Order: sequence, then structure tokens, then C-alpha cells
Amino acid sequence: MNRSMKCLLVAAALGFIGVHANAAPLSDIAAGQTGRIEFNSITPQSIWSYARKNMTDTKSVTVWGDLLMPKSNSGKVPAVVYSHGSTGVTAHALDVWAKELNAAGVAVFIVDSYKPRGISETQTNQDQLSPGGQIADTLNALKLIATHPKIDATRIFNMGFSRGGSIAYYTAWPMYQRPVDTAGAKFAGHIAVYPGVCEIRYRADASDKATAPIFMALGTKDDIINESTCKTYMPEVAANGNNVTVKSYQGAYHGWDTLNRFGYLQNSHGAYECNMELQMTDKPGGGVGMNAKDIKNGKALTSYDDWNAAVKGCMQHKPMSYGGDDKQRAALVSDVVEFIKK
Repeated sequence: MNRSMKCLLVAAALGFIGVHANAAPLSDIAAGQTGRIEFNSITPQSIWSYARKNMTDTKSVTVWGDLLMPKSNSGKVPAVVYSHGSTGVTAHALDVWAKELNAAGVAVFIVDSYKPRGISETQTNQDQLSPGGQIADTLNALKLIATHPKIDATRIFNMGFSRGGSIAYYTAWPMYQRPVDTAGAKFAGHIAVYPGVCEIRYRADASDKATAPIFMALGTKDDIINESTCKTYMPEVAANGNNVTVKSYQGAYHGWDTLNRFGYLQNSHGAYECNMELQMTDKPGGGVGMNAKDIKNGKALTSYDDWNAAVKGCMQHKPMSYGGDDKQRAALVSDVVEFIKK
């Protein structure tokens, strides 16, 4: 029995959810299914392939998520699609977020983008899966849970952590929404917790506006996500007419919302030292994008080879400080619940 299933069974025993086995991927859950649910998605080879709907190097895949409903509720409830980070679905998805959000009357759909693809983690190698795969999983999950009779389809949020925080940010933009037909379902908001989206920026705000408010949570002692880069980038996004709120949590390390004791994740593959960006285009033949540059080195990047070499050159493997903070975890939970309920 894998760890994810053990966690699911523990959650069921605690009364958070009911477990229903599904024999095949589902396109709707109008019958009110909960627990482990399989659904269809895609695996693109790059974020460019995804944005440009290039199916020649994109594969179909069946992924799954665990839907945890509030124990008692009346009427329809808001929901969160949970996008995991580089270590995959870990216990804190259940022990912290499903527990706290279910208690607040919010359903949680914890999507696993790794195990269905045979990936255990990307913490030591981020190249194993394009962000486009997780974006597609998240939007297909939105489409699926919007059909649940107990979920309010107008109040579904995307919340993600670290690499998953990037996904929660990307899904705010039409550029990254268009490749997946969500049958009209849209996220009501985006919660990006210590997201890995600021140091290497595949921007979409030159031509797009975010379709819902964005809340970004940063730790002041995070040494894998660069708080200062995010706090420079987000005002630019807001100045383009987007609803963005950024909050820093004092003394918080990466993973401050977990129940883990402080320690180090060795050999973490991250972009802390990077400062690169481009404006994406979804047009086939659009090249690497518009205005691609390595700001740190003052260099324009005119080709995929230039861009990929710059990414490889600035990304590093290093120990990452990691651990929970009771005070700041409680503050974040409160802020997330308020953002959802507002």
C-alpha cells in the first residue's frame, strides 16, 4: 500500500471523506463521488508545447486526485484544487490543508501529477515534468469537480505550494487556460504559496489579464524561493491591471505551513539565483517568446538554445532550509480561509 493511499484511508477513518473505488477515468462526478478519482489529462513536452496546443509531442495520461468533502454541510460548498510541490503529495496535504479547509466548510481535491506518470519527486530534478503537465491536470480537475452536486462551481479555487504555487499562478492566465476545455468552469481565485514562478518568469500579462484575484504568500527566510524577486515582479503585474495581493510571513522558511521539524532538503534543484523572463506567445512558430532576457546578466535571449542555456546556467542544486512554523502556519490558514470566503 503506497503512502498516498494510507493517508487517504486515515482521512476516511477520521470522517473527512468517503472512499469510492472508480474502475475508469471519469469525465463527471454528478453522482457525488468522493475519495480517489481518476480523470484524463495530457503530458506536454514543454510549456511552449502546452501553450501552443502542440499535440505532436504531447501524450494523453490518466491522473488522479483525492476529493475530501466537509464532514457536515448544507447546500453547496466552495472547493480548492490542491497543486502539490516538487516532493509530490505529502502528508501535510491531509494533515494541514484538508483538515483545516474541511473544518471551514471547504472541499479539497488533492491532485497527484507525479505518481500516475511514474515520478516520485522533482525536487532534485525539475526537468522530469513540464509545468504544462501540472497546469493541464489542474484545469482538468477544475472541469471535473465543477460537476459535483455538492460543490459550488462558481467558488472553486486553485491553491499550490512551491512548484505547485507556480501552477496556481499560471492557471490565472488565459494563455495557459485555453489549451484545456473546462466546459466554462473558471477558478474564482488563485492562492500561490511560496511559488517557484518569480525567478524564471514565463509571463502572459503583455496581452492577458488574470481572470480572478491572486494571493501570493512568501516566507522572509525562504532560501529556495526569492522573496525579493517576487516582490519586484508582482507590482509590475498589478500595474498591468491585475488583482494581486502579496503577503510576507516573518521568519518563515520554505514549507512553513507543514508540521515538519526544521531541517534541510539536500540537493534541491531551484532557481533562487535566476532573474529571467519572457512574454509567452501561444502562436505556433512564435519562437521562444517576446522580450526574452536574462536580467541578471543584462543579456537578450533570442532562441530556445539561448534560453535553455541560461536556465541551466542559473539553476542550482543546494540544501534548502525547510520546516513548519506554528504561528505563521496558523496565520496562513486564516488568510487562505478569508480569501476563499471573501
